[in-house]
Amino acid sequence: MRAASVAIRAIIALAALGMMSGALVLLGEAGANVVAAARAMLAQDHAKSAVSLIMKTVDECLFAIILMLLGTKVLASFVIKESFFETRSLPGWIKPSEMGELKSTFCQAILVFLIVDFATDMASVETPLDASYLVLPAAILIIAGALRLMPHGAAAGGHGAKAD
Repeated sequence: MRAASVAIRAIIALAALGMMSGALVLLGEAGANVVAAARAMLAQDHAKSAVSLIMKTVDECLFAIILMLLGTKVLASFVIKESFFETRSLPGWIKPSEMGELKSTFCQAILVFLIVDFATDMASVETPLDASYLVLPAAILIIAGALRLMPHGAAAGGHGAKAD
């Protein structure tokens, strides 16, 4: 039983470290996009709009932050022993939380990503808009509604929970 527990923790740790590594790759890609946007702006190249590259950069930076925070939270919640947090004074955002809070954070992260992705798509669209462009906003509204109905861990009693 102990070997299975260690194996599961190792798999979770690998997944969390993979999320954090992916965040670093996204930040590198965002840096490359900023350089490309500066070049496009200086060269007056409208084929690769500087605005759409910057929107893509914002999208990548937001998703990198989300991946880094979620990876850290998963490590803290499932891999690191609770006694580690009792002996150290760490920020409140890294300390383990309830599963409901982790699910809520993940849904909020998906919402932010989808909203920024939609804004990026709208900034780079070159064809006339049609009804198919309403699918993503509809999905955003449905996920936001589902998030509103979800219990949010210890903060389920109210939405005015203190953020650390």
